[in-house]
Amino acid sequence: MRDSINNALSQLEQECVDCGACAEACDLLSELKESPGELARKGIDLYHAYSCCLCGRCDAACPLELKPSALFAARRVAAVEKGEVDPEEYSSLFPDRKGSVMQLYRSYYGIGYSDLEAEKGATSCFFPGCTLMTYSPVLTREVFMKLKNECGCQGLLTDCCGILLSQFGLEQSAAEASRNLVDKVESLGIKRIIVACPGCYYSLQEILGQKKVEILTIYEVLDFQGAAGADAPLCTVHDSCPDRFKGVFSKGVREALKKSGFSLVEMADSREETLCCGSGALVSHFRPERTEKLIELRLRAAEKSGAKVLLAYCLSCVLNYAARPSEVKVRHVLNLLLGIDEDYTDVKTKVVKVFEEANG
Repeated sequence: MRDSINNALSQLEQECVDCGACAEACDLLSELKESPGELARKGIDLYHAYSCCLCGRCDAACPLELKPSALFAARRVAAVEKGEVDPEEYSSLFPDRKGSVMQLYRSYYGIGYSDLEAEKGATSCFFPGCTLMTYSPVLTREVFMKLKNECGCQGLLTDCCGILLSQFGLEQSAAEASRNLVDKVESLGIKRIIVACPGCYYSLQEILGQKKVEILTIYEVLDFQGAAGADAPLCTVHDSCPDRFKGVFSKGVREALKKSGFSLVEMADSREETLCCGSGALVSHFRPERTEKLIELRLRAAEKSGAKVLLAYCLSCVLNYAARPSEVKVRHVLNLLLGIDEDYTDVKTKVVKVFEEANG
């Protein structure tokens, strides 16, 4: 991680031509009023480091294929190392920590997967990701059973991929999470992992890519044909930031929806130009007004598209959009493909209640 960030910073210093393309794509860079090249030379402050969603939209906009996002990632790592920010103040946000919001929520509502946990000899496993297995146990279990019946999936991996640790700047903690996951996969003898979350998918590709473990998406291995009824609503798909460059999910999801009989319309800023939902890199806890702006932009774009349902394949995106009033219904792609409707409107309210009760 460190080497790739440092290389990206060096390239920005030497090669950025101050064209402004990234600032046109990103309101934060526009707010800073200096080019990434200039910022790489002089540095950025802590406030702006944690104002970035690390969504990669600026990287995608750069005609020279430079990575302005490295500015913010590097500054976060430095902030942790220098003690400018105390990670313990935000420990409730990290899924792997005892007493985290997600662990409290699962405990409060009796959500668990001990009956499905992968055991030694389970060569094919499902990796739902922390958000899905916490806030939609119904979808998590339904997907697992479908994978078990159709693909011989033998167990569930409830581990954290470590992406939030990495994004916060906790380089050592993220590396430890990666090592623990590698050790577990190797000790169990897992050869194939099927993933529901795009953030987890690309993290696992990086963590396990050299370990001869096949990483697949659920949309590559499951058959969802015929899920739509005659009165299926017109849908639009919000693409997740981690999928911006390779598009494995954006392609697979659209193919699955169309094959299942759903009609789709594209809204503005899709695929590689997608906007962050506002939950990226924990920015909602540092710049909540930025999150609100991003959510509002996306909901209005969905409404303008003429779609009746806004779909996302990342549950974090779904929860952000569903919590705000809108003319469009917000659902996870799997809700439609599996015919399991869930209303996520009040989930965030429930999360706050659980956390407040647990902390007096």
